[in-house]
Amino acid sequence: MDGKETDMSGNWVFMALAALSGILISLELNFIALLILSLGIIRITRWEKRNLFLLYCLIMLIFFFISEHAIRSNVSYHKSPDKMTAVPITFKEYPQIDGNRLRAIAATPQKEKFMLIYKISTEKEKVYLNEKLRAGTTCMMNGKLIRPEPNRNEHAFNYEEYLKRMNVHWIFEPDTIGKSDCHLTKITVMTALQNLRQAGIETIENKFPERLASYTAALLFGERSLISEETDRSYKQLGVVHLLAISGLHVGIIAGGIFFLCLRIGMTRESVFWLLIFFLPIYAVLSGGNPPVIRAVIMALLLLVSKKWRLSLSTLDTFSLSFILFLLFDPFLIYNIGFQLSYAVSFGLTLSPAYLFNKRDHVVWKMANLSIVSVLSSLPILSYHFFEFSLISIVANLLFVPFYTLVLLPSVFFLFALSFTELQAFNTAALILDQLVLLSEILATAAAQLPVSVFLTGRPSPLSIIFMVVSIFTFFVFKEKDIHPLVCVLPLVVTLTIHSVWVKYSPFGEVVFIDVGQGDSVLIKLPYNRGVYLIDTGGQLSFPIEEWQERRRPYKIGRDTLLPFIKSKGIRRIDKLILTHSDTDHIGAVEELIGEINIGEILISPNSWVKPIMAGTLDKAMKANINVKEIKAGYGWDNKSAIFHMVYPFDDEYEGNDDSLVLYASFGGLRWLFTGDLEKEGEKEMESAYGRLKTDVLKVGHHGSRGSTSAAFIEMVRAEYAIISAGKSNRYGHPHLEVLEILEGESVRILRTDEHGAIHFRFTSKGGTFKTVLP
Repeated sequence: MDGKETDMSGNWVFMALAALSGILISLELNFIALLILSLGIIRITRWEKRNLFLLYCLIMLIFFFISEHAIRSNVSYHKSPDKMTAVPITFKEYPQIDGNRLRAIAATPQKEKFMLIYKISTEKEKVYLNEKLRAGTTCMMNGKLIRPEPNRNEHAFNYEEYLKRMNVHWIFEPDTIGKSDCHLTKITVMTALQNLRQAGIETIENKFPERLASYTAALLFGERSLISEETDRSYKQLGVVHLLAISGLHVGIIAGGIFFLCLRIGMTRESVFWLLIFFLPIYAVLSGGNPPVIRAVIMALLLLVSKKWRLSLSTLDTFSLSFILFLLFDPFLIYNIGFQLSYAVSFGLTLSPAYLFNKRDHVVWKMANLSIVSVLSSLPILSYHFFEFSLISIVANLLFVPFYTLVLLPSVFFLFALSFTELQAFNTAALILDQLVLLSEILATAAAQLPVSVFLTGRPSPLSIIFMVVSIFTFFVFKEKDIHPLVCVLPLVVTLTIHSVWVKYSPFGEVVFIDVGQGDSVLIKLPYNRGVYLIDTGGQLSFPIEEWQERRRPYKIGRDTLLPFIKSKGIRRIDKLILTHSDTDHIGAVEELIGEINIGEILISPNSWVKPIMAGTLDKAMKANINVKEIKAGYGWDNKSAIFHMVYPFDDEYEGNDDSLVLYASFGGLRWLFTGDLEKEGEKEMESAYGRLKTDVLKVGHHGSRGSTSAAFIEMVRAEYAIISAGKSNRYGHPHLEVLEILEGESVRILRTDEHGAIHFRFTSKGGTFKTVLP
């Protein structure tokens, strides 16, 4: 047999491709999965390496069956929500306490894992739980199982799927966690390391200045929850948020530092080798066990082993073997964003060393090349998951990477060690470093506010993703051949331009009744970019809470639901923001949109600004130079795709729900009536004024409250569809049974956000179709 045919050096990448193909065919079976499989087969058959081809097919089949086994074994003992009594629950990880919420992965004696979520009642209980609970603690508990929520809006985070991929099928909510019911069970190496990690984080929180503590915890232990919301957002917009997470770069620096220091103190290379073999897996756990760290540790271990025993493994081989080993452990990791980004960037860097490390190039140019490769390699993944990527990340990396790698990372390691002493030098050094971190935050915030800091892609289609990948690969090939940089980047520029033009000027329009819980928010996007309008934003009622109950990053509708959804649609500008009236559940999230997305003008009901919430909203809008108009019946606008008329209110006096702006529109072959929180008195006024107002789709007033939607009003509009925007299991019982009976009595088809999630209507000038996020 030809020795060259059996040599695997340089061919492990095809085995990694086979493993990926087998898993994707099992989990997805889509065009991309078949394309990846085909590319590997075509390349190998062109080389006429029969044994390599057989091994490729074998690896693909092995990982296909591994994935199939993972799917079949990913089941729960509990088939429906149950009340659990006197069950010993063991914390599999250190519990995370944030404000009045405790959360952790926990397991039963049958090894079934739950996501345990507990609402802490008192500050005293919070202190006790923080002191008592550890990874490995077992508590006797009573509680209930709750099914995790799937995503209720298109392109939103699917919590149900996220947990399921960790073999977690239920949320467990304990009734209480008693002092006498908990004890520390047998400690394993894993739980001991997790507890040691948390002890390190608590040491940082207690001894470091608050700002510096957040960075130190992130850089040493991979704990990013302490990073402020504003800082995290700024670093994401700059494309340097990876610096706040432990990655391959950090592992490389740490391993290199240990190797250098150990040799300097007289240790033999043999001793250093075994020290690193022992230390790196431990560090992977101490740093949070995130995929980028584990990937870097596996690659480092493989490189150490290959060098010691003179194995014929290139960097690409170790990359491929780490990929195979990782997926062998857990096929569902292909859905993990950290896993995807880590391997995409590493693959790009591994394939492009020839020009990255040209000794003739200046160090700045080498860093720029590294940044360019990293940005391009991650671009399709960032576009898919976050709907945008940074345009200034290359420059930002040139500024921030040296500071983090040469100054901040070594400094926080040194300071952490120094914190265990009583030396005054610790306080002095910590204050100096804290000020340097502050300066970096100021620079990051200023740069992130530049109008061209990010490029919005929306959620790209599979075809767009394929063209992006091909364009990026073409860039690497052209760059390797030393072709002019403008020619290298041209295919990607053309791809992104065509994609953006299609998204912006699509011939399809869409109406989306966004699921914002107990509130209203309706997005109207007309074909050919002829108009984008948002009717209300939803909002949350807030109640006074004590300081100990405050969470670091509480849920916000605008930031966490509306903005991601709007960005996923590739929308950069809202032409008209229509605020029907001054209730929090309709306009509470406006302030979270201002400054984050371009708003043409805001339309409000006459004198609705007399209410404090509307006054505060308009004050922020005016500071952002957004035009505000008070409008009423008679106002309207039109274009080639739609006609809009404001049909209510009739006067300038603001009295609440019955002065909601009511919009009548015609587009997509249907007539629409959006009623805000209009109640029966307002409906009577409309009946008197219009007599008949034929409507195809009615947005039911006041979330289906019995105070609106009278039988006479339904008779007047004669709607075919009724859309009810209400929160699941809301405290008001909306929609009320009386309203549902009236609508059903008129044979109106009812769609509800509390049951169906977001409701979409996609249309052209000839008509359209409804669909819901939940079946």
